[in-house]
Amino acid sequence: MRNINIAIINYECGNIHSARKAFELALTELDISGSVTVTNEPETIFKADKLVLPGVGAFSECFNKLKSVKGLSESITERVHDHGAPILGICIGLQLLADKGFENIESKGLGWISGQVENLCPDDKNLKIPHMGWNEVNFKRDDGRFSDLNGEDFYFVHSYYFNAKDTDNILATTNYNQPFPSALIKNNIIGTQFHPEKSQRSGVEFIKRFLMWKP
Repeated sequence: MRNINIAIINYECGNIHSARKAFELALTELDISGSVTVTNEPETIFKADKLVLPGVGAFSECFNKLKSVKGLSESITERVHDHGAPILGICIGLQLLADKGFENIESKGLGWISGQVENLCPDDKNLKIPHMGWNEVNFKRDDGRFSDLNGEDFYFVHSYYFNAKDTDNILATTNYNQPFPSALIKNNIIGTQFHPEKSQRSGVEFIKRFLMWKP
């Protein structure tokens, strides 16, 4: 297999260091040559085979930061939509793919997957918000790639969730007193509410499957 060039998008809202280390480890275990570059440069994004949009923080602030870097969101959009490069959104990186979010204020998102980001409100008052720690991820679709991770535990830190409009876009769910989408997929776009880069062995296995994924 040829080299895989991975661009982790740096817009000052992500776990850049841990994401880079996790992707480097996945490449090593797959025995595939490649590079993992942390960047906000459109030229580098245009050359990448796979894109990663991490995210930690508030929806509106992260969206504004993404849009504030000259040419960044435009280059990501062109690479993903016009050239078909696969992209993985992580946590807020997934949520930014929605039409809009309601964290603190109503804010528009990228609108790549229909739905909106809403409060996670479990009926059980003994369950704390944010939802923090390990939880089981149940993959709904037998896609021959990610579904063999069904039932594995992944690491979460979030107070909001992506309420997808089209259930066909839901790749996996997780239960926190009530089920919520924990992974979404649409064409060459995939996103996780959990943090694969913090999920140890399960996370590395998920990243390896993303790197081998050919939508």
